[in-house]
Amino acid sequence: MDNVSPAMPAAPLLANPGLWHGADLQDSDEWIFRFPSDALGEIEVALQHLRQGGLRAPNFGKADFPLPRFSSVLLQMLEELEHGRGFFLMRGFPIGKFTEQDAEDIFWGLGQHMGIPLSQNADGHLLGRVRNLGLDINKSNVRAYQTTAELIFHNDQSDLILLMCLKQAKSGGLSRLVSVTAIQNEIQLRRPDLLAELYQPFYIDRRGERGREDEGDAPYYAMPMLSYHKGLVTCRYIRGYIESAQRFPGVPRLTAKQIEALDLFDAIANEPGMALSFQMEPGDFQIANNYCVLHSRTSFEDYPDLERRRHLLRLWIAAPNSRELPPCFKERFGTCESGRKRGGIPPRVEVGAIADKVEEFRLDKV
Repeated sequence: MDNVSPAMPAAPLLANPGLWHGADLQDSDEWIFRFPSDALGEIEVALQHLRQGGLRAPNFGKADFPLPRFSSVLLQMLEELEHGRGFFLMRGFPIGKFTEQDAEDIFWGLGQHMGIPLSQNADGHLLGRVRNLGLDINKSNVRAYQTTAELIFHNDQSDLILLMCLKQAKSGGLSRLVSVTAIQNEIQLRRPDLLAELYQPFYIDRRGERGREDEGDAPYYAMPMLSYHKGLVTCRYIRGYIESAQRFPGVPRLTAKQIEALDLFDAIANEPGMALSFQMEPGDFQIANNYCVLHSRTSFEDYPDLERRRHLLRLWIAAPNSRELPPCFKERFGTCESGRKRGGIPPRVEVGAIADKVEEFRLDKV
């Protein structure tokens, strides 16, 4: 294995991007950005510009969706995402005024001002959908977001994740965020021996997706769960895929101490006061820095009517102001250089050759 385990912080960190506790934010609204009327006006004008040009997502760029003043606000938000709290909830978008196609185009247009969208699966989809397809999470090639099951804290293979809520579930489906550094600090205080385990490589199941051309054809990859590089804690965590990688003969068995470390990490993440919980409403946007903030979702009950089911749009974004990544990320992400296009899931064919880069679900076949 070529991955080198990065050094750990010598002591709990007093300051680091994304360091916060949910209890300090739960009753405040400092993490909520409310769309001002002038920004909404610019968005509507940009949408009209698209319609005049006959353009729709994902086949247009930043210049096709001009936001003369609001673009500078989005740049300020990017700085907060990388150097500050590490997440925002954007609220106050009047989704009822727009068609679903309008919402997709607006979501894609805003994403263009945040960075470069990345492929989210082997089909090269750049604009993904988080929707219950009635699938079984226990099937090896099923992605968790296609089910109603609880998604435990995890992150995705990109600098940023951007979500837009189109429809809520019948009940449940609460969004939750937690600070990676806050969890690490607690582990370092309680069990530094277990923190050391999380700085060693773990094997992660690709769940039927492919790797980069230079990664080889193994159905799994390995990298540390936590890294510390140039003063920043950086995380790559998806426990379900760590556990399902155990089905492969070439993957070393998880040790008792590794399991204990993962259990402690998850337990602390779910302790009272650690996470921030909220319900995404139709028209809400959630954006988070994947390296320092983990996201989860509680299980939910959905509507029998397929068209009424919980439905979110999703982008994986490579940000222009992203951090330099630890060397252990290079093989999986392609480069560790800051501000570069990196991460995502390599498509089976070149993305430019894919006719439709929006993930579509045949609801009549679910």
